[in-house]
Amino acid sequence: MSKVSTTSVSSTISAPSRQREPADSLGSIHHYDWKIFMWIASLKEIESLIYLFIIVWNAISLRKQNHARLSEELADETNSIIRLIKELATLKALSNEREVTIIKTLDDYKNCRLSEKNSLRNTLSDNAWEELESFGLPYDSRIFEKQLNRCLLFQKGYLRRMILSRMESFLSIAKQIEINKLGQETKIESTESIEREMNQNNVRLVVDTEWRDNDKNNSMQLVKDIESLSRSMNKITGVKRNVKEIKEEAVAELFSSLGCNTTIKDKQMKLVLDSVLQRHLIHNILDSANHYLKDEDNLEAAIRSKIEELINLVTRFEDTNLETDENAQTLPTILRQQNYATLGHRVFSKNHSFINQLVKDLANEMNKYRILDSDEKNKKFEDDIIKIIIQFLRIFYFRLKTQEPIPSFKFYDSGDDIDPCFMDGMWEGHYEDYVVEICSFPAIIIESDERAYTRAQVIARLKEGLHEDEELYY
Repeated sequence: MSKVSTTSVSSTISAPSRQREPADSLGSIHHYDWKIFMWIASLKEIESLIYLFIIVWNAISLRKQNHARLSEELADETNSIIRLIKELATLKALSNEREVTIIKTLDDYKNCRLSEKNSLRNTLSDNAWEELESFGLPYDSRIFEKQLNRCLLFQKGYLRRMILSRMESFLSIAKQIEINKLGQETKIESTESIEREMNQNNVRLVVDTEWRDNDKNNSMQLVKDIESLSRSMNKITGVKRNVKEIKEEAVAELFSSLGCNTTIKDKQMKLVLDSVLQRHLIHNILDSANHYLKDEDNLEAAIRSKIEELINLVTRFEDTNLETDENAQTLPTILRQQNYATLGHRVFSKNHSFINQLVKDLANEMNKYRILDSDEKNKKFEDDIIKIIIQFLRIFYFRLKTQEPIPSFKFYDSGDDIDPCFMDGMWEGHYEDYVVEICSFPAIIIESDERAYTRAQVIARLKEGLHEDEELYY
């Protein structure tokens, strides 16, 4: 890999140090400049840029001689982003709920900075760091925070302009999509008009197995929900902040059980532990759900079983019926999609006995490996995990079956070769030089035509023998 000579997030970029240094030392910070640059360049969610905008501004003091100018810039830039958010929502690139949440966050941060309400500022800043970790921040957020504080004012200005430029590009893309959609709709209306004229005396019913754009089971909407679920899980299992104690012996045993090469003493242990705990959390949810949904004494399991039985009967009926037509051939698919769409929207709730017990079990399981630093954080974990469990069950056990063909999910094991078609992560140079250290979230794939709805989230490590110091890439 060629050396990079340009200025990055910090004032200089140096070659990676091979010495073992404290994680927050200046040498180590320079070592991670390239990873931070790659991470910032890879951010593709609107929320991730909003939180980055907040933490960049949080590294800027408004009490210096030029505070009036900076305060004006903060207000102007925040208002510009809010305008972009409103336009994106108008184009349906953002849901109303996301629009309201983002605008409130931006308004709250702007107002607390201008009125010097430090308590609210600290709360919003801490939340922004936690959210950015869920978007794959490649190491301890406190290191990045120190790195930002070392940046000069003009460098922070470059970062803010980059964020605004990226937001404007999102709007440009959304506008182009809307133009293309209007053109497609016009084409469809024209085609339908021709078909009506051709079939005036022979009207036929056409059943569509595709979901409309505004339906939550549309494949693009489903992908967004899967990606949101992955981020939420990454956030809730994070140990880079808000953790009082890591139980090293239990963590070492968990690493070993999953085939990880990482040890407790490695400087990137916390990065790997985030992903390992997410993998462990998912496996616990899957094990509990599989057991629950096999017992037909449970209502959801009984309904699911009867739906599958009905689909099988209708499929057999169509296979043996000589007078089938186009509509009949799609009936089993429509039957499956509509039933699982209904269940995926309504099944389970926060007051469900199975959910409540699973929350307690998962909280206890996570506490085997790390202890949060306050009762308030424990309560927040339990509140958040309820939503995550429900979203996970609805997607993995029901909503995936609304798709045609039905996708499956796949975890990759430690030591598996990197496959960039089905994995998301970071690696320098040739991906063939790397293997999986840990896969934290599975790939959602269509096996029949080898394509991915969403790619697996992995941390990669160099293959043995390629370098004396094994490095990890997220």
